[in-house]
Amino acid sequence: MAKTLAKILLALGVGLMVAGAGAEPAAADYGWPNLADFLQQLIGKVGAPVKVYKLEMDRDGKVDLWIQQQAHPDLVDSWEYDHGRIDGPIPVKFDHYPSVAALDYHVIELTMIDFPRLPAMLATARAKLGLPDARVVYIKLERGDSSGFFSVTDTPIWTFALDGPRHDGRVEFDLKGRVLDVDKD
Repeated sequence: MAKTLAKILLALGVGLMVAGAGAEPAAADYGWPNLADFLQQLIGKVGAPVKVYKLEMDRDGKVDLWIQQQAHPDLVDSWEYDHGRIDGPIPVKFDHYPSVAALDYHVIELTMIDFPRLPAMLATARAKLGLPDARVVYIKLERGDSSGFFSVTDTPIWTFALDGPRHDGRVEFDLKGRVLDVDKD
């Protein structure tokens, strides 16, 4: 398992460097967080496997990652990453606690997330919205059901929210980077 995680972290680091270097100038302006460093620190603290409930990156490149606790699978903790510093665990308090089965269904295995695809997805979001200079408001990954309860339609969805001087927009992608929805105001 350690070898698998090491390969994932290496692919993540190399993939983001290559994707960022080949991106269009407009798409290269987002300050991508060092996700390889964050995940390496996180795995060092919690071990593997990491089961992601929700991942959100803001305009400044700060990361908020909610993960299911391994020792207590009925609980979710937040881990924050900001410019090389990791903070956590921060307990997540739900309004209505989902069952362990619902949490197990909601989480996404870290190994299923293709982080190097993100810069290309940002470029695609800008193109689909017709907003080449739009700035990132947030980038989020979560299952389609935000409440953590069973749903027939829930699937892991990347949401890229962008804003520009005249228009704002949001583009949703599946885990493979296929566009699911485009919404521009």
